[in-house]
Amino acid sequence: MIFNAKNRAQQAELEALYRSQAVIHFEPDGTILYANENFLAAMGYTLAEIKGRHHRMFCTKEHAESEAYREFWRQLAAGTFRSAQFMRVKKSGEEVWIEASYNPIFDASGKVVKIVKYATDITQQKRDAIDAACQLEAIHRSQAVIQFNMDGTIITANKNFLDVVGYRLEEIQGKHHRMFAEPAYGNSEEYREFWRRLNAGEHFVAEYKRIAKGGREFWIQASYNPILGINGRPVKVVKYASDITQQKILAADAKGQIEAIDKSQAVIEYTLDGTITTANRNFLSTFGYSLADLKGQHHRMLVRSDEAGGRDYADFWQKLARGQFEARVYRRIAKGGREIWVQGSYNPVLDASGKPFKIVCYATDITKLIQTGQIAEAVVSDTQGIASAVEELTVSIGAISKNMQLSKEAALGILNDSNKSSAAAERLGSSMKLMENVVQLINNIAGQVNLLALNATIEAARAGAAGKGFAVVAAEVKNLANQTTSATEDIAKQIQHVQDVSLTVLEGIQTIERSANSVNTYITDVANSIEEQNLVTREISVNTQKMSASVEDISRRINQISAA
Repeated sequence: MIFNAKNRAQQAELEALYRSQAVIHFEPDGTILYANENFLAAMGYTLAEIKGRHHRMFCTKEHAESEAYREFWRQLAAGTFRSAQFMRVKKSGEEVWIEASYNPIFDASGKVVKIVKYATDITQQKRDAIDAACQLEAIHRSQAVIQFNMDGTIITANKNFLDVVGYRLEEIQGKHHRMFAEPAYGNSEEYREFWRRLNAGEHFVAEYKRIAKGGREFWIQASYNPILGINGRPVKVVKYASDITQQKILAADAKGQIEAIDKSQAVIEYTLDGTITTANRNFLSTFGYSLADLKGQHHRMLVRSDEAGGRDYADFWQKLARGQFEARVYRRIAKGGREIWVQGSYNPVLDASGKPFKIVCYATDITKLIQTGQIAEAVVSDTQGIASAVEELTVSIGAISKNMQLSKEAALGILNDSNKSSAAAERLGSSMKLMENVVQLINNIAGQVNLLALNATIEAARAGAAGKGFAVVAAEVKNLANQTTSATEDIAKQIQHVQDVSLTVLEGIQTIERSANSVNTYITDVANSIEEQNLVTREISVNTQKMSASVEDISRRINQISAA
């Protein structure tokens, strides 16, 4: 009675096992004897399709032909129990994973008479485990991973983490996490609260600044993940991290550049249809509006009405909405209708999918530059007039220089003639001196003749009648002598007069000569000065022409900028 009750209990347990598990029976050599419905359903066969065939039908060809497989069945036939996870192949060729035990069944003599396998389909669990393992492997390949006990002491860390912090595993294992924190933070209440919350099961995701070996600072994007045990309580903390130091540096650099642009340029933002969303202080100052005046208004309020209604303006916003960049000089209208010019760029900003979601315009006020271009045009005209006048002045000075050269030559001629006249006057004076000597000689001769005539008269008187004729001749000689004396006196007077005139002429010529020398010196100095002025004027003319060309080029460039 007791035996029957025990058998019934065992039978009930066996039936329960057959209901819950896949069961198959084999000969000790692996030939299939029987399989229950669970096994047949799991593998996709009927009992008739597998009965009498070998177990290898459920294995891959490579495994079935391996020595390990043959050794597996030898051990089972020898009575060795085997339990593990096995990969098998269903009728469809699909792989299936089972958690199975191969149980040798012995007869009364201890001989193995069959093998009974009890199996559970764990394919989905295996797939999930493989997937999780692959994901973990992928995480370990791509991220820095470190594990901590709940008190913050380090359990282990992967190579990526060690590369980031610059330590070997043995240098950090067993030490506290605070070795990576700044001293002030590691000793703070905030840091202790951080670990208390991790112990309570809370996880953290953020950017953290940490300290590597040697005091080097680095930044990580990290998650601290409490891992729960069977009882649902945290047993360890796993941190997954990515080194974002370079991105942080680039972000800081980009932020600095954006702040610099915001300080130096006028910046305004639009929706894709041109509605104003915000503008910085420089833009508001340039255009004379407050943000309240602009926000929600359309960009067309900043352009001329004839331009805002044109096809080109509509195309402009359509291109921006498609992501096309625009940059050139624009004429805009500030508050009160004041016209301004800006060098601007309209920049479509893309979202994560690469689609434009707003437009940012960076602009610089170049109104004064454009006005300078207009002034430059007037300067070009004035400079060209100056250049022409200077050119005419150069020609005029050239003519004056030529005339002064001729005057110099004429003055030299006058000076030479004066020198010749002076020499002639001197020779004339010398001749007058000689004539004075001749007149003196004639006077002496006349005196002697007159004396002889007197003597002859006296002698004629003594001779009486015999001397009358001689007295007549003596009287005539005396008369001739007196006339000669009178004539020579006149000649002497005339010579004296000529000498006086010659002296006056000589003095005049000498004065003229001195004046001519002075004139020649003055003319030479003036001619040299005019020549220098001529050279300077020509240089001014050349430079003025160059300046005119440069100003014209500046004007043209500014006009090109405004027309771009």
